Amino acid sequence: MGLFDFFKKRSETSWEEDNTYTGETPPCPNCGTALTKRYVYSGMYCEACRYGLDDDDDEELDESQALSVHDAADIWASNGQDEDYMFGYSRQELLDAYDEW
Repeated sequence: MGLFDFFKKRSETSWEEDNTYTGETPPCPNCGTALTKRYVYSGMYCEACRYGLDDDDDEELDESQALSVHDAADIWASNGQDEDYMFGYSRQELLDAYDEW
């Protein structure tokens, strides 16, 4: 048996097979279907109603946390009118807000 034969025998199962979750899961609180847990380290979700698959990035921006056009114009101007600091406002909106200050 050579050195590489040891590695060959060790890698007969894939990482996916090694990490697949095989235990029981509780029922979904929305529809009662058994939750799915794909890997040992992953979270549980429901395949029927998509419970647990909510993506935080899809939530709309809370207006109370939005940057006002005046604050955005101040930051934009102090950074040399760099387009990376426009915060979703147009150049004209920032110019108008900056002129109002």
